[in-house]
Amino acid sequence: MACLRRRKHCVQPQQRVSIPVLIVLANQVPHRCFLSQPIMIFRFFCPFFILFFTPIASVQAFTGTYGINYGRIANNIPSPDEVVTLLRAAKIRNVRIYDADHSVLKAFSGTGLDIVVGLPNGQLQDMSSNADHALNWVKENVQSFLPDTRIRGIAVGNEVLGGGDYSLWGVLLGAVKNIYNATKKLNLDQLVQISTANSFAVFVDSYPPSSCKFSDSVNQYMKPLLEFFQQIGSPFCLNAYPFLAYASDPEHIDINYALFQPTKGIYDPMYRLHYDNMLDAQIDAAYAALENAGFNKMEVIVTETGWASNGDESEAGANETNARTYNYNLRKRLAKKKGTPHRPKNVVKAYIFALFNENSKPGHLSERNYGLFKADGSISYDIGFHGLNAGDSSLLSLKNINTQGLSRSYTMVFSLSSMILLIFWIVAMALAHGTEGEEHVVGGGAGWIISPAGASFYSSFAANNTFRLNDTLVFNFKTGAHNVVTLSKKDFETCNVNDIMESFNTGPARITLNRSGDFYFACAFPSHCILGQKLRVHVTASLAPAEAPSPAVSRHSRATTVTLPLVLIAAAINVLHIGAEKEPSNRGNLVHKTNI
Repeated sequence: MACLRRRKHCVQPQQRVSIPVLIVLANQVPHRCFLSQPIMIFRFFCPFFILFFTPIASVQAFTGTYGINYGRIANNIPSPDEVVTLLRAAKIRNVRIYDADHSVLKAFSGTGLDIVVGLPNGQLQDMSSNADHALNWVKENVQSFLPDTRIRGIAVGNEVLGGGDYSLWGVLLGAVKNIYNATKKLNLDQLVQISTANSFAVFVDSYPPSSCKFSDSVNQYMKPLLEFFQQIGSPFCLNAYPFLAYASDPEHIDINYALFQPTKGIYDPMYRLHYDNMLDAQIDAAYAALENAGFNKMEVIVTETGWASNGDESEAGANETNARTYNYNLRKRLAKKKGTPHRPKNVVKAYIFALFNENSKPGHLSERNYGLFKADGSISYDIGFHGLNAGDSSLLSLKNINTQGLSRSYTMVFSLSSMILLIFWIVAMALAHGTEGEEHVVGGGAGWIISPAGASFYSSFAANNTFRLNDTLVFNFKTGAHNVVTLSKKDFETCNVNDIMESFNTGPARITLNRSGDFYFACAFPSHCILGQKLRVHVTASLAPAEAPSPAVSRHSRATTVTLPLVLIAAAINVLHIGAEKEPSNRGNLVHKTNI
């Protein structure tokens, strides 16, 4: 059985991508939030309603477990702005692209989406031989878009080792080092992760998983690369395709095993483990190769995986049914947030390939049919996502509810209910005012680092911000490279980090300023405090005197905020009662039409 034995990757290098996302469609508010002419006035409140349901982003390298590759080798796909809308509607936050296209990076500005940009293979030689060019590339394509565009990684090349262009094998490490050194020089190394994606062509003997190792031809280039990645805390990135493995040997591979369907699976006698799906086995094969090379603690992240919905006659299994089954089951598997049989504590994270069908890709027909979405933004098949068009939703769109038979009274009740939720949110915000704090990211986009500017870097940060009771400080740093400790004033001034009050060793660290007065923070790693990695903040009262409401105003506000929602609830019940009396015959139509 050769279910994992793919000696070469069956796709062209530099043809794949990924990214992440969140939320609702603000630019479509006027015609989607509310429905009929009698309630046009409520449309004014729709942006606030959306704000209520919008999650707040947090800074992480990979949020959750699900991401997507946004490839653009096509001439008919939606614009980057439309892609942002699509990703937010699908609540996909993690995204990878294969270049650093400025129109994409501008479109992602302020969206909260985390993006990994790519340095194409064609630029590796230049970046490896010229550190200044690498520095300029990072300045132009990464630093200039931070912090508004959340660039969280740079993928240096794609499927270089094991690929057909042998001239790139020897320059990959140099390019990786120069790009990393550029981020370090620009104080971005704690924020932007450096990596490169590998195909299964770098392995030999991948069945069973425990026997996998790097091929001899690749090993001389792979080992120093992994040593550097281990030094800077980068993962091993793997492009894993059960589809390609199955298509190469359909007679000996159970398709249910490749599709996460019920099957007897395989047994690895060395690990004494059972595998019920091929993706887990492929990931553990990569872990086995890393362990064999001496890198037992390196994490594996799947940077590409997917299934083609169409293909050449020679590409077994390339059809819409299998593509839907694989991607639907993969989404469920990732949602469980669990590891593999061999590494149960390492939660599997994967970027799906791909966002769109790309009509300009060369190669097999399958290469143009990996997309979860078609070029017009509609879904390729249903795995729970909604396309740009309302008709793609498996749920009734609000816009069409009236045409489906809803009476005006029910429409009014729906709208009033929405307004009630909005009012309750306003009440909550009003009651929380003065107790809910603001968030301050220490060091801004640079994070918690040793700054070339020394201690003045953080003293300037403190001077330019106002800190109030219950505000939160966010210290972004790489675990193992820095930490955060709280000190007394005396120890802070002398950088004595031996008598700490509290320690935070995992980044990012979030610290609530729960009292007024002075707080003293530093990094306890050797010499870091002396080199200026220290911060003093002064916390004032939660509200400035001019902002504090008088007791009379406060009592009146509380009475109003409690009474108004009750009035609206009563109005909604009254409308429902009137509608039930006047239009009893519409109930049958409503039930019938919503069940279609």
